[in-house]
Amino acid sequence: MNFPLKIRELLIFILISLCIYIVIIVGFAYVYFLSDSIGLTQYSKPHSEIIDFEKAIYFSIVSFHTIGFGDIHPTTDLGRQIIMVQSTISLFFTSIFSGVLVYFVIKRPRDIFTTNKVYIRFRKDHYYLSLRLGNKGRDIIDLKSKFEAWTIENNTRIRTFRCEEELPDLEKILYYDLNLDDPINQPLNLALKEALKEKILLHMKFSFIGNDIKTGEQVAYAKYYVSSQISFGTTFMNVYSWDNNGRRKNFKWKNFEQIELMEQKNIENFLKTNF
Repeated sequence: MNFPLKIRELLIFILISLCIYIVIIVGFAYVYFLSDSIGLTQYSKPHSEIIDFEKAIYFSIVSFHTIGFGDIHPTTDLGRQIIMVQSTISLFFTSIFSGVLVYFVIKRPRDIFTTNKVYIRFRKDHYYLSLRLGNKGRDIIDLKSKFEAWTIENNTRIRTFRCEEELPDLEKILYYDLNLDDPINQPLNLALKEALKEKILLHMKFSFIGNDIKTGEQVAYAKYYVSSQISFGTTFMNVYSWDNNGRRKNFKWKNFEQIELMEQKNIENFLKTNF
């Protein structure tokens, strides 16, 4: 059965915790039994019954969970010391297990991604630097994005471009576009041309911070690109369609990276166009 990644991680965590729990219970039961440090109380009938390994496991369980029915009790100083150790381990184990389990339940899985390339797209008579963002989980709201570009010269990072802006909510698909024909983005335009002509090695980073719409958890994401990951295109292929109620359906995430090719003449015009 093919479980989602989050479910698989949760099941693995529970399985490992269960194994640790069994080792603790059986281990302490063996110590109780081997040390002959526990016995039946006076009101137990018959109170002279021999403590076998099964009863030692029973006592280990009720001691671990601090239930303390009183039908079996430590009869030696060693037994009381063993109980103190087991109770201390129980306290830490239960707290850690509960905390991590809650974390697994509410934490957001790794379900946000972007295209593996940064695209120069030609749309409506303008050139854009574009990324496509995907989200297979809960919506992300209050997005604040940052796009940076830089080069490395003489072991020093030299910033070429930086842009910060707010984005619409990330439901399933979101497009990040920078108009390269806008004079304010001229440094990025020129840097991209230099990188495509292999005159410089351009480093780029797209990142954003937002909030999970359901839990309010802050979500951060970052993706790095270099010159070899710059490509040309026009329109991204659809990932889903709409039903009559205005809801998305028929998701085809395999189309996420697919884009129509740009005509060669438009590529050449971009490379030679100056402000």
